[in-house]
Amino acid sequence: MAKQLFPLSLAEEQLKAVSDLAAVNYSPEKIALYLGVDKKLFLQHWYDHDTDIRIAYDGGQLEAEFLTNQKQLELAKSGNITAAQIYFKEAEKVRVDNIRKQILFGGDEGE
Repeated sequence: MAKQLFPLSLAEEQLKAVSDLAAVNYSPEKIALYLGVDKKLFLQHWYDHDTDIRIAYDGGQLEAEFLTNQKQLELAKSGNITAAQIYFKEAEKVRVDNIRKQILFGGDEGE
C-alpha cells in the first residue's frame, strides 16, 4: 500500500532550482532549506520517485553527468591522456553496473 503524501506544490522556478542545485550535488535537505520549505515534507516527496521534486532532482543530476561526460569525451578525443583515462574508467564502471543489473534483475541480451 502506497504511503499517502501531504501535498507540496512547487512553482516551475522552484523545480528549476531543485534541478540546478541537484546538478551541483546539493543534498535534498539543503535544497529544502534553500527553498524555505518543510524539510520533512520535502524529503517525503523526494523519496517518492514519481513526484515532480524527485523527477527534477534526478533530471538535474543526469544533465550534469551528461555534460561532464560529454566534455570528458571531447577532451579525450583531442588527445588529453588524463581525460581519456577518466573517460574509459567511467565507461567501464557503467558497463559493470549494467552487467550487475542484468544479473540481478534478469533480461535477455536479444531484447
